[in-house]
Amino acid sequence: MGFFKSLFTGKEETEEEKQEQQKQNQFDVFKYDGIQAQRIGKIDYALECFRRALDLQDDTETRVIYANALIAKDDLEAGAEQLEKVREKDPENIDVLLTLADLYFQLEQYEQMETLCNAALQVDDKVAATHYLLAKMYKAKGDMINAVAQCTLAITKQQDAPYADAYYLRAQLLMEMQQYTEAQADVDVILQLDEENDEYLMLKGEYCEALQKSEEAKECYLKVKELNPYITKAYIRLGAILMAEGKKEEAAKIVEEGLQLAPDELKNVNGEYTNVEQEMRDAYKTMDPLGFNVGL
Repeated sequence: MGFFKSLFTGKEETEEEKQEQQKQNQFDVFKYDGIQAQRIGKIDYALECFRRALDLQDDTETRVIYANALIAKDDLEAGAEQLEKVREKDPENIDVLLTLADLYFQLEQYEQMETLCNAALQVDDKVAATHYLLAKMYKAKGDMINAVAQCTLAITKQQDAPYADAYYLRAQLLMEMQQYTEAQADVDVILQLDEENDEYLMLKGEYCEALQKSEEAKECYLKVKELNPYITKAYIRLGAILMAEGKKEEAAKIVEEGLQLAPDELKNVNGEYTNVEQEMRDAYKTMDPLGFNVGL
């Protein structure tokens, strides 16, 4: 660099300029080594590279990459700390505001989350994702009315395609509020987008049950079992319908199948029963036609 500079300008690089260039070179090495390490799954090494790069230069792009790497490693608080530094430099960056809001939601820090969402609305009130995040916050706080209202705003403001996540969340909220017909309308929309989504089908089965459409509900739960045999609630609900129809042996068989199919997934690290497994065991004991409690 010094040779070319002197060649074209007739001036030699000063010692200060040489040191600055050396620092820039070191920064580039750490940054791009970190990116490469992250691509091949060497996360700890990547994080160390990003830290060293940022020690040399406060670079926004590198800090965002570093924050995302921390988030990927499930270190949400550290990731939020880095993104807060980015926000200080660029307070109207919608992507940063919403990413931070989502992190605070996961950390259950709802006051900070709401502040960031309001800041995002001040920057651009047409962004549907802001309302979706607020809907999640209100749901977590038990404020169903405001949660539904925010979902509706998100759905209304999403112009290019149906906002599937917002429709799904609103359907869940409406189910909790026992507004089953309204929930059905939302689920119908998202099933048109993805007819083999097990979560959507599970919700359809639940509103069909609530509307006393037992055959449709059974079809949904059977389809869920086919798509994802580890959704234990499908076995419980299917068993309950069969019990109501007087098919006790068939009901017990279904619930026992659910218990046997995914025992490891139902255990926590201490080997104790999770709430879901206990629910399945209780359901099986209720349905066991001979009272043997096989395998329990």
